[in-house]
Amino acid sequence: MDVYNLLLFLVLVVAPIGTLIHEGGHAIGALLVRADHINLSIGLGKKIGTISFRNFQITVHMLFFLGGFVQSYRNASYRIIEVVCITLFGPINNGLFAILFYLLDGIYYNQYIHLLFLFNLWLALMNIIPYKIKGKQSDGYTILRILLDKYIK
Repeated sequence: MDVYNLLLFLVLVVAPIGTLIHEGGHAIGALLVRADHINLSIGLGKKIGTISFRNFQITVHMLFFLGGFVQSYRNASYRIIEVVCITLFGPINNGLFAILFYLLDGIYYNQYIHLLFLFNLWLALMNIIPYKIKGKQSDGYTILRILLDKYIK
């Protein structure tokens, strides 16, 4: 397989799918704790379009391969365990999909499925490790901060 095709596939397909899986995990967590409104946004730049159903909205931006985020709101404040749940579901979802792609890779090996497996595994691990760099923090850091603020005062 041509390395340029794999790189293009990584940037234009794997990264957005991995991001959607990750942010979708946060959205699932928000649904589980009964958020009143959930907005999942993929990419940066000019908005391409928005899909809405009930209290769930998905927005896609022009540079769809450059990250994403989920915002969720509820009239009643979230409890600490609910915030941890929402935060934890992103890396968990990537981990579950990494397992799925690993199993598919074992059955139908090709470099594209292998890349989906590796990228989702990488996202799961890198998001569960607590770190903060230039104002950006991992989900693991968010969870650690919440727990330290709650139990160490």
